[in-house]
Amino acid sequence: MKWLISIVAITVSLQVGSKEDKDGYEDCVLAHVSGTEDALAANLMTYACHRLYIDNFMLSEKDQGYYQCLLEYMPDAKKAEITLQIKRTCNDKHRSLFR
Repeated sequence: MKWLISIVAITVSLQVGSKEDKDGYEDCVLAHVSGTEDALAANLMTYACHRLYIDNFMLSEKDQGYYQCLLEYMPDAKKAEITLQIKRTCNDKHRSLFR
């Protein structure tokens, strides 16, 4: 019974710790995705907004930097090849194990 109470307490504390910001998410999508010509870039940036503003529980600093990098550089991408290059570069810059 004690372990069940502990699990419930941990679950409640995890839910309280997440910070969902629907307005921030919507503002992020409008600011970064609205002018994008490449569908892949639009999808990646929408996901980045989702991770930063909705599903941000336990988001590391490296992941935050990666998603911010996508939002900063991807809006101007017009081709999937450029989008993928930006994605790789942001990943290398912010998530690489060798940095």
